[in-house]
Order: sequence, then C-alpha cells, then structure tokens
Amino acid sequence: MNAAQIASALRLAIVFFGGFAVARGWLTQEQVDFASDATLVTAVVGGVAAIAAAVYGIWIRRPAGIVAQAAKLPGVGVIKASASLAHASGSGKVQPVDAAELRQMDEMTRR
Repeated sequence: MNAAQIASALRLAIVFFGGFAVARGWLTQEQVDFASDATLVTAVVGGVAAIAAAVYGIWIRRPAGIVAQAAKLPGVGVIKASASLAHASGSGKVQPVDAAELRQMDEMTRR
C-alpha cells in the first residue's frame, strides 16, 4: 500500500467511526468533517510514516542490528562478539566470546 491508499483507508475509517460517534452523541458532525479532511489525513499519514522511518533507521543501526545484518550476508560464516551483543543480535552465526579472547581480538585489529 502506498501513502494515498493508506490516507484513503484512514479517511473511510474516520468517517465510519465518526458516524457512529455522532449517532451516539459523542462528537458533532463538524468535528468528524474536520478529522476526515483529506489534507489533514494526508499530513498525519505522512508525519507518521516519517517518524516510523526514523525510528526504524535508528533501531536497525544499533550495534546488535548491524551485527545481525552482517550475519545475514551469504559469505559470512561466524561472527565473534561479546556475549551481550551475540545474544542481542538473535543470529546463530554470532558466537559469544569471553573477555580475554575479546581483548586479544581487539589487540590484533589495532596492529
């Protein structure tokens, strides 16, 4: 579904539930008309989509997300990482190492 389809579905839902709320006396017809305005719904859907994209971008770029993406690559056999990072990645290819082995690997990469 694209943004226009989502906005249209949202407008229909607002009209449906708005009609129900008007019939029950919870809302006035003017309030429902304002909430189902195409410009307002499109702006809200666009804003929610932008926020969702930003949150997803931040979430996937956390260390565990980056390691999980690397583990999905076909050429990757095993990734050694700290126990907390290996557990957080959720991939069987990411194996935990103890602190001494992690320090040794860190020293090797600095040379």
